[in-house]
Amino acid sequence: MTEGIPVVRMYTDSSGHTRFAKMQIPVKAKTGLGSVGMFSSLLVNQNLEDNAGDLKTQFAVTPIPDNLEGEGPKLAHTAPRRQLVLTLSGCLEFKSCGVDSEDLEHKVIIRRGDILLAEDLEGAGHVWKFVESSDGNFYPWIRCYIHLGEEYDHFVSQLVQKVNSTLINYDSRPDCV
Repeated sequence: MTEGIPVVRMYTDSSGHTRFAKMQIPVKAKTGLGSVGMFSSLLVNQNLEDNAGDLKTQFAVTPIPDNLEGEGPKLAHTAPRRQLVLTLSGCLEFKSCGVDSEDLEHKVIIRRGDILLAEDLEGAGHVWKFVESSDGNFYPWIRCYIHLGEEYDHFVSQLVQKVNSTLINYDSRPDCV
């Protein structure tokens, strides 16, 4: 796991539209036992070695609506703060608002296990909706928000753009559960 942890960056471009980019969080191998030991790698923040900065965490659950026809938050919105969104359950389609294109920079599928760096704090924003998983079912969106405070600049400076999809191919994974 020395290559990196995949993340989708959602940000506002110079035209004021939300865009998506596949990136990776670089990691460094650690020695010893435990969660950062022989089988794990860790994002190391040089400024906050113990990660004791302005981190706040919250969990959220959005149940599946009774009527999925045209469901999902209808209101376009921007992210309320810079935050990581870790999807624990669910399968969602995020789209940029105010653009006609549905290319990979304006639409992305978020699945269980995906990390979204939400930083589209201004502009036209985005919308999302539930989409069917590979087993034909819909699942509630269960997620964990990690609010990024003073460590944000360091975190973003460490992200590496993925030119190809060798690290993670979002369209070839088997499910959205």
